[in-house]
Amino acid sequence: MKVLLTRKALNEVRRFGEYMSRSERDRELVPSIEWASPSTSETTGQITELGSHLYLGALEADKLQGRMLLEQEGVTFALALPKQAERLAYVKIDYAGRDFFISS
Repeated sequence: MKVLLTRKALNEVRRFGEYMSRSERDRELVPSIEWASPSTSETTGQITELGSHLYLGALEADKLQGRMLLEQEGVTFALALPKQAERLAYVKIDYAGRDFFISS
């Protein structure tokens, strides 16, 4: 699968990665775009996340199993998409407001 971050998405990942490298100097963290599905708390039964969406986080470099490790314009990032996206030949990820989304 070919993955392309738009300029806005790439800039956000770059800024976040630079921030993480300054604030977490003792840990090697990789910016990661992750797919989150709605989940339900086992104790309360309440939905803890609203709807399926992409979010930006960071993972320790040695804990990237199950994620694609990609590089675009000198920015290294991990990516985890839903199973349904695995059959796509091309995915373009954009960023607007405070949200990442698949734009193709």
